[in-house]
Amino acid sequence: MQSVMNWVLVCMVFGLGACASTYRVSPVVAPDQVPVFEQAGDMVRSSKKHVVELGAVRADMRQFDMPRFFIRFKNQGKNPLEFSSENVSVTFNDSPARVLSYEAQIQDVQNRLSYYGMRAPVFLQPSYHPFFGAYRGGFVFVDDFNDRLDVQQALADLDYIQNHSLKPKVVRPGDEVAGEIVIGTKLAAGRSQTMVVNVAVDGENHQFTFGYDQMQR
Repeated sequence: MQSVMNWVLVCMVFGLGACASTYRVSPVVAPDQVPVFEQAGDMVRSSKKHVVELGAVRADMRQFDMPRFFIRFKNQGKNPLEFSSENVSVTFNDSPARVLSYEAQIQDVQNRLSYYGMRAPVFLQPSYHPFFGAYRGGFVFVDDFNDRLDVQQALADLDYIQNHSLKPKVVRPGDEVAGEIVIGTKLAAGRSQTMVVNVAVDGENHQFTFGYDQMQR
């Protein structure tokens, strides 16, 4: 009976994947902006007192995925500035969308691992994750649980977040910070959609617009 249920779940997953639409992500370059072409994909540069570059992590994305952007901020002022996902706000199809902080992404992985009574110390270097199972007297080392697919995925997600996500940082004059930000709103069904990303820092605003067009099968 359990094997039958597992097979049904697999079929449902593949069925949903087959029904999901694919969208092409295209930046709308404003007159005061310039396109920047990098290996990671097309980005847009906004230069005022400071410089902000933004681009989709991938040129296409699947429906039900959460949009990801690569952002780079360069401090061209005279004073150190704090920069993080808190500087970013998003409007998706004319509705506010949440930008997930670095801490929120880490906490999401911790919550998934806690389902198994585990925790991951995030202060360690990426790719090294000893886990501990909870018991009444404290914690015991556990090394036989990480063969589960969902735990492996959590480990992979933790590595990715630590290596790629935008981390809060105090940026000194002349320095820059870069990383990925995640929008906590999944792509809805629809042929034409718009996302507006505002980056507010040091009293100035950098606005970026992206169009999402459904690709024909």
